[in-house]
Amino acid sequence: MASNIPAIFGADLETSVTVQSTILNLKSRKTALLALAALFLGRLAFGLTSEFWTEDETQIYLMGLRYYATGHWPYFGPDVVWTMSQIAGALQPLLVGVPLRIAPVPEAPFILLNLLSFAALCGLAAYITRREPSLPRWLVFGWLLTVPWTLQFSTHVNNPSYVLPAAIVFFISFFEAVPALSLGVAAPRLAFFGMGAAFAWIVQIHLSWPLLVPFAAIALLMRGPINAGWLALGAAVPGALLIPTFLRFGLHGGSGGGSAANLYFHAVSPERLLVTLAQLFSFASLEITRFVATDNARRLKLLVEHPWIAPLAAIVLVAGFVQPVWMLISALRRREGRPGWLALRVLVAFCVVLIYASYWFVKEEPQAHAFFVMAPIAFIFAASCWTRIDSPRWRRVAAVVLGVNIAFHAGLAWIQGPEQSLYTNRRVIAAAISERQPEIFGHRRPYAIDAGPRAVFDSTRPHGVGDLKVVASTHKIAIGGAAIWTVTVVNTNPRIAFRSLIYRATYTGDTVRRREDVINDVLQPGETKQFEIVDTIGTAPIQDATVEIVNAEGLLPADGS
Repeated sequence: MASNIPAIFGADLETSVTVQSTILNLKSRKTALLALAALFLGRLAFGLTSEFWTEDETQIYLMGLRYYATGHWPYFGPDVVWTMSQIAGALQPLLVGVPLRIAPVPEAPFILLNLLSFAALCGLAAYITRREPSLPRWLVFGWLLTVPWTLQFSTHVNNPSYVLPAAIVFFISFFEAVPALSLGVAAPRLAFFGMGAAFAWIVQIHLSWPLLVPFAAIALLMRGPINAGWLALGAAVPGALLIPTFLRFGLHGGSGGGSAANLYFHAVSPERLLVTLAQLFSFASLEITRFVATDNARRLKLLVEHPWIAPLAAIVLVAGFVQPVWMLISALRRREGRPGWLALRVLVAFCVVLIYASYWFVKEEPQAHAFFVMAPIAFIFAASCWTRIDSPRWRRVAAVVLGVNIAFHAGLAWIQGPEQSLYTNRRVIAAAISERQPEIFGHRRPYAIDAGPRAVFDSTRPHGVGDLKVVASTHKIAIGGAAIWTVTVVNTNPRIAFRSLIYRATYTGDTVRRREDVINDVLQPGETKQFEIVDTIGTAPIQDATVEIVNAEGLLPADGS
């Protein structure tokens, strides 16, 4: 019996170790799930505090609101402002309208969007940790879910936000379809199916879809045209939403009222190649300049009024400049023993050239958000660059920067929420939903096809811009050449609300200067509101200044009268 004692104790010890290991794994999983839940709620909160009343956000929301309110099938999606046309297909209106049918509250479309983008980003993070197993999961997940570009363009309702989930599916599928890049986690047929489905999704959301065609062609070239069937099958799933549009409006009308007009051949300076590379790398970096106000005068005002956020902004800003430079340096270096590194660098170079070449054929000015569909490539490349410097010291640095970035964006949400989110006037959109009356919230653009009334035409509700009176106004000149106005406006019309108030500020001095811009808010019948206007006018001296309301959009009142 004594001879069995060591074996018994050894078995007990092995069982104890196994139990302890299981408990630790369960605790680790619980901690990870809690962290992911916190990140999801943080992203949702950021989206809900983001701008809501501006033109693009309003138009995207109106598409779904009109579908919810009327039940009419939505034949077209987002507007193409450059050419006054539309993107064919029902997908975008359905992505906003279906959540309203499930839960008729203003936040419903935000919740679906955040579920889609969160799931896609987590999938990409898992894929990246599979490609780069040495990288800590907390870093990859935390970075992807809180980097400025994914916060700004996948948490609040505008059409680029709906691009990201499909773009991630497309490029993970593309990587798995190309032998030199594949990890073998998906069969080729599944990869091509995913590429097709993501492609047909983006076709109905954003005009950046032609950028994906060469990637699909490359994958077919490398895997064989036999996979074209799986590509087509995947595209047929979301692509089915295009069929009613073309059946009703025909091939030309169904293209959105002249989408071919978006084509415009012109030369673009070669220096745009370097700018495009910087913009591509910025997707994976802590770029905040473009997301904090619209010009330096407004940024200075924000920092002056909220000085506590300045140190956080400075750290994030420096990191946002350093990382793209480091990615460029890494791209220029060879890495022995790193399979796929050459193919990844070639892919990045191909992306830059492809984006640059595309601007020779479109009217739109080169802007980074126009090719946000390419962001997953930047994310994967950035992760590969991190492995060059991964160490305990750099992980501590990364943890600090990640924490500061989260704190900065939490502060930004705290600041911008009361100024520009749906909560500045939630009762308006809530009334539009409960009354099933989109015209309480806004009207579609004049060139939108089959999109309802363009204005309030009820003859019993006469209205005009004269109903909006500026009853008090003061201004002061702030640092950075900004005129900061405090303007009180009253709506004297008893039966019409107004939104998108266009003001004209006139400045007299050595010359007379006039500035027009929009106040993104809603004024109900008889309501008086005070607005703050930041008008960037430069440093030229002024002797006098006046402000007036010169235009506005008439709406039905939120109280149902």
